[in-house]
Amino acid sequence: DKKAEEKKKAAEKKVLDENDEAFCGFCSIQILDQDGIAGRTLGSSVKAPVQIVSEPGAPTVVFEALFLAANPLFYLELRNEEHFFLFGQWWVDGPKYSESNALCSLVPIKTQDCHKQLESTANEFKAEAHCEALRNSTSRLIPVSISTQEKKFKTKVCKVSMAMPREAWMEFKQSRLRFWRAGKNWQGADKDDDEDKDKKKDGEEKKE
Repeated sequence: DKKAEEKKKAAEKKVLDENDEAFCGFCSIQILDQDGIAGRTLGSSVKAPVQIVSEPGAPTVVFEALFLAANPLFYLELRNEEHFFLFGQWWVDGPKYSESNALCSLVPIKTQDCHKQLESTANEFKAEAHCEALRNSTSRLIPVSISTQEKKFKTKVCKVSMAMPREAWMEFKQSRLRFWRAGKNWQGADKDDDEDKDKKKDGEEKKE
């Protein structure tokens, strides 16, 4: 009916969150070896909340995560050594990553290549992120800027900024809306099955 349809549209509007009023995001950055295995030593990984720092409605949506380089335990050191890669993930909603809330992943980049960039652009280097939810995603990589600080002879990551075109951000949010709708459809199908079972059971009891 009309009331149910209006209620459904209002719920979909909340899920889409077109103006990012309810946005919550996180970013994790880590060092991997040449086999893709994460390091377990000090300075191998960091995680932080993500803020949207661009103006509302701007053509590019800028996501920013900050890391405290002065933290003696929880920091990421950009090693200038062979066989190490920098990798990262962005996700939305809660503080735990899952495939259902994934936004982007950093295309792995050799840490030595990061240091080569730092030689010409002090304290900042470039990378790219991949958003799998986008159509033709492999040809629409997202530019990422990573800032560093020198602390006690260690190069530490202190800021990660990802600049996503608004149309790509809205396309990602539309894909999440489809997941939400699909979940609702599955719930409805399960409910219909339960009702059919109940009707069948009632019919059998009446026959007896």
